[in-house]
Amino acid sequence: MNKLLLLGVLLSTILVGGVVIGEEISGSLGTISYNVTSPTIQTTLASFNLGNLTAGQKGTLTENATLTVSANGTYTIKLKEDVLEDVFSEFNVTIHIANYTFTLSLHGTEHYTLYLSKGTYTVNIKISYVVSQNPEAKSVSNIPFLIVKYGGEQQAQQTQTAEHGKKHHDDNNEQDN
Repeated sequence: MNKLLLLGVLLSTILVGGVVIGEEISGSLGTISYNVTSPTIQTTLASFNLGNLTAGQKGTLTENATLTVSANGTYTIKLKEDVLEDVFSEFNVTIHIANYTFTLSLHGTEHYTLYLSKGTYTVNIKISYVVSQNPEAKSVSNIPFLIVKYGGEQQAQQTQTAEHGKKHHDDNNEQDN
């Protein structure tokens, strides 16, 4: 019986020792390091001062902004409706950037996705508005109403949207000729 116990202890010791030796004999074949960074967006803002507004007032203003993107990719420009919805019955923003021209509106299309190559762009922004008949009384100063972000929810849909915008712009150019 002692021989069986001694044999069991000996086998256990050999097994554990083999595992330890196996660990000591192994080695790494490679290492990895990386840092994921997001593309950067820099802007020089277009500033629209609508002054004192009254019910039913209409207006149109045009300003330029500058947009610099650090990487090729899909970008989304979005109209922030919460800044506008209680004051304006109509608010349209027509944007021209690179080969794209599109319109965002308070009660319609609120965002547009397009493909931009790395670089700096002049962005022409035209707003047209009608103040509602019963606007909420408030004062707004230098609040962003247009935002740009890299990427979007669905890559395929974004590419389709961008291509549609490019075609729309190209169709408009053909009509001008």
